[in-house]
Formats: sequence, C-alpha cells, structure tokens
Amino acid sequence: MKKGFSLLELIFAIVIIGIIASFAVPKYINTRDSALASTIKRDLVTVISSIQTYYLVNRKIEKISDAILLNNTNWLIEDNKITFNSSDSKCLDLTINETSIIITLEKNSTSVCKLLDEIGVKSQTIDLI
Repeated sequence: MKKGFSLLELIFAIVIIGIIASFAVPKYINTRDSALASTIKRDLVTVISSIQTYYLVNRKIEKISDAILLNNTNWLIEDNKITFNSSDSKCLDLTINETSIIITLEKNSTSVCKLLDEIGVKSQTIDLI
C-alpha cells in the first residue's frame, strides 16, 4: 500500500501550479492597476465638481482642503495643489489659481499613468468663472 506521493508526481504538480501562476499573477496586477486608475479618475471628477461648486457659492477658493476632503493614501495634498504619485514618480497634478483648475498628466512609464491616459484623463485647464 502506497503512503505518499512519488517525486515525479510532486514535480508534475509543481510545474502545473507554476504554469497557472504565470498566467494569473500578471492578470491580477493589471486588474489592480486598472482599478486604481478608475479610482483616481473618479476622485478627479469629484474634486473638479466640488471645487467648482465651492467657488460658485463663495466666489473664492484659498485651499483645496476647503472644498473637499481626500484620502491621503492616493493623494498628496498641499494648499493649492494635489498630486497623485505612482511608484514614487509624479503622475497627475491638479492645481487651482484664482480663475482656473489646471490638470497636468505626466506620461511616464508607470502602468497606472498609462492607464489614466487610456481611460481619458488628459492635461487641461478648466475655468472657474
């Protein structure tokens, strides 16, 4: 009566698991990056809408934090500027001044920045007035 697996059976099982993992891991990473890009795009639309609404009501905006509260996990928040950094490189900036919102997308080599460009996030200037 056999009490275990042979070495050949174990090697065969490890090879099959390795082949499956070689397809699954890249798909998982792409899905995660795609979800992050979608979240950043949604945050960007919300920020623009909130800043425009705040400006419409108050006729001025001194700090972005007056108009909206953002998660510090994805965004670096300063007085008149918010930045999304992907893999420690600058990817997306949103800056406000007296009359406009300026969005700057850096097309660098990180996958999230490329995905942001692919899903329609563009560098642009939006007037507040």
